[in-house]
Amino acid sequence: MEAFEFPLTKQDVEWLSSLLRLPETGELRIRKEYRVLTDEERRDFHQALNILKNDTSVSLNKYDLLANIHSRSSANKAAHAGPGFLGWHRVFLLMVENALRQACPNVTIPYWDVTLDQRMDKPYQSVIWSGDFLGTGHGPVFDGPFKHWETPFDFGHLERLVSAQGRLLSDADIKRIMSQKRLGEISYFSASSNTNLEALHNRVHVWVGGQMRKIEIGAFDPIFYLLHSFVDKIWEDFRLHQRTEGVDPQKDFPEFYGRAGHAPLAPMGLGSLGVLDGLSDVWGHGVQYRPRPTCKATTTNSICDSPYLKCNSKYFCVSISKTDTMVSISTSIQEKVESENMSNRITMNQENLSGGNNSSTSGTRIFNNSRIIDEHEPETVKDVNSGNTSQGTINITARDYHRYILQFNMYTDKFHSLSHPLPHNYQYPSLEIFDL
Repeated sequence: MEAFEFPLTKQDVEWLSSLLRLPETGELRIRKEYRVLTDEERRDFHQALNILKNDTSVSLNKYDLLANIHSRSSANKAAHAGPGFLGWHRVFLLMVENALRQACPNVTIPYWDVTLDQRMDKPYQSVIWSGDFLGTGHGPVFDGPFKHWETPFDFGHLERLVSAQGRLLSDADIKRIMSQKRLGEISYFSASSNTNLEALHNRVHVWVGGQMRKIEIGAFDPIFYLLHSFVDKIWEDFRLHQRTEGVDPQKDFPEFYGRAGHAPLAPMGLGSLGVLDGLSDVWGHGVQYRPRPTCKATTTNSICDSPYLKCNSKYFCVSISKTDTMVSISTSIQEKVESENMSNRITMNQENLSGGNNSSTSGTRIFNNSRIIDEHEPETVKDVNSGNTSQGTINITARDYHRYILQFNMYTDKFHSLSHPLPHNYQYPSLEIFDL
């Protein structure tokens, strides 16, 4: 689409260049499953996304400018349908995480372990489709942290249609992937359909629906980054498995790679990086994934790592549903009412014992103390330029950023020397599957 290819301004280039960097020495970023985040961590993550969405100091806004990278043809050549898919998205995730940390310094991109929902009888009822998490799962997103988000280029309101088509990854899918040894065995165009990680991830995009269903606009829904964080975690686990099998994942580039954009020396479309650079261990420095949630037995019951997860009958963690959340809230409110009523009775008895009386004034005071609804709403910060809202106070922390590679360039058209060149005796395929 021609609209995606708008020229970048000087401010755009400078800001995007600041994001192409590695974590600083000694910095450790821990990426957790989305539901394992504390409530405060989750709110910070949501707020950082909204800060970027509301920041119009660059073209579109900072969130949409980043998402537009995924839309542009210059980057897309190495991003999809080939062995460059995993490396490209790993670098892109790091850029986005760097942007989020400019807004909220301790934020990392959580991963969405889709198997926690796939194990449910009705995964479309998962708690992640509630207002405290990702918001609406069916139709326009009118609740949650991303309510009223608009997609640029006239694609309208952010919307989803979960579970209409496609499917979520299963434990069996991941087990089959982990049984392989080579990148080519889990990537286009050599992998079988049931071990092709990119193809399996495509089905999750379709399962979410809405903007996520289309490659060009998928990144305009924040769930895009949670899904790709999970895909990246699977790949990192696979790379660790490769090392136990004697395979160096930094040199494991498949002989048959398909499209010309996935040739090992082809430009990645992100700065001056090449496709093969995406396999380097350097992108994992300072980034660590917490293990996927597991069911843990206690002396009285079995629990998972979060109040938003529970153990099923097979002792696997599954997401709680939106209904479970309402029951929990109702129970919490009831317990609060009972606690406050008990406190009021104790207070009234103490007043009677000390010579107080049960007058209309004291009765009114007791009634007021029993109220459980706090009418004080959290402060909402509204940006007049974009119409989007975010919760809390916006404080963008100024920091010094060190560039890891050359200035950001969306239009790299030359091959560059790489830090991990192929062996001298490497033989390129005589015929590529696609010649683009």
